[in-house]
Amino acid sequence: MNKKNEFPSREELDQAFHFLHDQINIISVVEEVEMIKKDKDVHEE
Repeated sequence: MNKKNEFPSREELDQAFHFLHDQINIISVVEEVEMIKKDKDVHEE
């Protein structure tokens, strides 16, 4: 972070946004896969 400015630069914010966006997408995919597995298990019983 810039020492002159108490706020992060636009580039730093963009990097943080893209990192968080990627993490959210990964979590969403993992949760969807788990949901599909549970749904499949329920229908097979």
